[in-house]
Amino acid sequence: MNPPAGGWSIASADDASAPGCDLVRQWLREHNHAANPVFMRQLGQPEHEARPLVLTVVADGREVGGLIAETRLAWLRISIMAVAPEWRSRGLGSALLEEAVRRAVERGCVHAYVDTMDYQAPGFYLAHGFAIVGEIPDWDSSGHGKFFLTKRLR
Repeated sequence: MNPPAGGWSIASADDASAPGCDLVRQWLREHNHAANPVFMRQLGQPEHEARPLVLTVVADGREVGGLIAETRLAWLRISIMAVAPEWRSRGLGSALLEEAVRRAVERGCVHAYVDTMDYQAPGFYLAHGFAIVGEIPDWDSSGHGKFFLTKRLR
């Protein structure tokens, strides 16, 4: 798009600390506060900060699986879950997920969210009551899709 004569121009930068970035963030914060003041006030309260939820499975004196997540407001967000190859298909993933959900519910969570690649674990999460709510095809630019899944916890 060509700018109007004497109007505006677009500049480019290589990082998010470039001049103008703080203003862009400020404008979005101001808009969000005007459009959804209750939510934005909640986010600003210390008791609503994201709380880490990290679980590991130890067997034979070593870690063989783990889950890295956080809870915030009514949501459990699972970032990473993995099990050592030789320990897969033994129920560790299910146990990790169940424990994360149990702890999240104790923290007041009502929902869970996870994203996973099509070659990772969409079937695992579907088998545990999650539903696909979105997909980005070719997420990795190599033909693999990314799925977004949620579950109501209670």
